[in-house]
Amino acid sequence: MIKYKKFHFFWVAVTLLPIAIIFLTFSYLNQWGNNPLHKAEYIFFLVLFGGFILGLYGLTITITDKEIKLKVGIGFYTKKIDLTKIKSVSIQDSPFYYGCGIRIIPNGLLFKLNGRHAVELKLKDKRNIIQIGTNDYIKLKEAIEMGLSTQSKLTQ
Repeated sequence: MIKYKKFHFFWVAVTLLPIAIIFLTFSYLNQWGNNPLHKAEYIFFLVLFGGFILGLYGLTITITDKEIKLKVGIGFYTKKIDLTKIKSVSIQDSPFYYGCGIRIIPNGLLFKLNGRHAVELKLKDKRNIIQIGTNDYIKLKEAIEMGLSTQSKLTQ
């Protein structure tokens, strides 16, 4: 059963990359510059930017009775975290220089598309942490804690 599900839209990727594609198209059609784009280069960049848009347009966070699932974009990258492997849950301020997207941070990973705060998960079997950046951090933390309490009741 789903306890929490939230989609976060990554407006930066969906706004800036189409602008880059439009500029690239005008550049190719008008053959701008001293070394204009060839057809193969134009197609390569179109596929590359289109892939970035599909791969980075949003982050879906789903919490069930057994796991936390983080899906980026259309699902090129999906991370599943078993609730039994979580040692603690806390709210942390995420520094601005951590940026957006999937990032390697000290001791772990960060999944963030917006928001200044992140829900930090400390895992039992590793020294790693996973931070999930969101504007809805209080409800996310409560949903994870509710899932942890349900999980502990099931194991008893």
